[in-house]
Amino acid sequence: MKKILLAVALLVSNNVLAQHHHGHQGYYREPNRSSWVAPLLLGATAGYILSRPTVIYNQPPMIYNPPVTYYQQSTPIGYHYEQILDANCNCYRTVLVSN
Repeated sequence: MKKILLAVALLVSNNVLAQHHHGHQGYYREPNRSSWVAPLLLGATAGYILSRPTVIYNQPPMIYNPPVTYYQQSTPIGYHYEQILDANCNCYRTVLVSN
């Protein structure tokens, strides 16, 4: 898509330069000194558009995970919660053990 846009911009700027002699048959006039302004503006605009990253394809989608909430229920009769060291992760886990 960007190559097609660049090609169109180059063709348009070339046509802008070529059209300053139309309608002057048999009459020669000095070429316009500001005939470089339009191609410069078109080229600068095309370069700016082509240099910008395409937001749709370059950015990964944002994934928001909801926070994890643990609700500790009331202790059943005859049981209690205890912190036990888990050797697999070297962390403490809260488990329900009998009295």
